Amino acid sequence: MRFINSLMNDIRFQIKYGFYFLYALFSVVYIIVLRITPPQYKNIAASLIILTDPAMLGIFFIGGIWLLEKGEGLHSFWSISPLRPVEYIVSKSISLAIVSTLSADLIVLATIGNAVHFISLSFSVFTGAVVFNLIGLIIASYARTVNHYMIIVVLPAGLLSLPPVMTAFGLAHPLLEIFPGTALWHMIIRSIDVSGNISGRKGFILILWLGMLLFMTGRRIDTALRSEGGTDV
Repeated sequence: MRFINSLMNDIRFQIKYGFYFLYALFSVVYIIVLRITPPQYKNIAASLIILTDPAMLGIFFIGGIWLLEKGEGLHSFWSISPLRPVEYIVSKSISLAIVSTLSADLIVLATIGNAVHFISLSFSVFTGAVVFNLIGLIIASYARTVNHYMIIVVLPAGLLSLPPVMTAFGLAHPLLEIFPGTALWHMIIRSIDVSGNISGRKGFILILWLGMLLFMTGRRIDTALRSEGGTDV
């Protein structure tokens, strides 16, 4: 019950500051773009759009959320909060991943139709979005301001985006396959292109990243919140 309350509070906070409106706006724009995309390019275009926006957009948004909370002094109350660090982290990540998944499903439904593995697509985008949200949260914990965050997150976001984009355009290499974005792109394109097979190995890679990042984020965010909350680490 405590976690559910935290999740609902995060959703209300994100709605209040317009994050859900931005997801809706981007979704409409990409639907328009894909509607005028030639059919032979639609699947690949949709997979890259979903990868780089609904799935990865949270890496930018979650930094803004962290810093907005910090600016409002909410982190200073961490020492008296009943939430554990893992609950705080998972609540933040899931709340944004939910809207990412809804955005991706809406884009695909409006442009490609029902001939899609929606269960696989939803699982892929949701898991991938949580992974990138966790990365963004780690980076945000080192930022001083929103502007500072936007500067320091650009390089990691670019490095994470490059391997799947290279793979999508045929520049494949075994080393690129270990990146979370590459595994996520494979899962997205195979969910959209129903002639392909859903790869369990790619899902396993993404789950491994999820577990590792949960551990890393837990340690980092616990330290950051304790520091801002005025308690000893």
